[in-house]
Amino acid sequence: MDVQIVEALFQQLRLQIMHLGIHHNKFTDAYLYAWSEGVYPYFEDTDGSVLKMPHETFPDSFLITKECIEELFIFLRKKWDDKSVPTFYELEDTYLSIFDRDVLVNVCRYIYLQRNTFDEDFWVRLIAPMEHPSEAQYVVSVFDREDTCFM
Repeated sequence: MDVQIVEALFQQLRLQIMHLGIHHNKFTDAYLYAWSEGVYPYFEDTDGSVLKMPHETFPDSFLITKECIEELFIFLRKKWDDKSVPTFYELEDTYLSIFDRDVLVNVCRYIYLQRNTFDEDFWVRLIAPMEHPSEAQYVVSVFDREDTCFM
């Protein structure tokens, strides 16, 4: 299919998801956030036993890929299991050559909004005082659907 047509369909679907999420309280906060920021909604993937979620039709249209989310989540999960949760600066030291700071913030924010992935102690450690850049505080801030931007 023509790249411009795929992009137009993706943008139309994005606007519909955003509208339903903001004005009709559909979808989880994590799913709405993912669509608003171009993060692939990794945790909402289906396994083929049910109908696909809307994002699964357009995996290449998201700015932050499924593979990026998966790699960072597996890394953080291993660190959590090992009881060696990194600070945000330590996470940057590990991944800054692969992903820029904005990507790390957006992925961590998406994971945070996906409730029940990690406990509160995990997030306190990751965003420890003086161990993260100021923009990383956004990761654990309150999510307000009304502040979600369509563009």
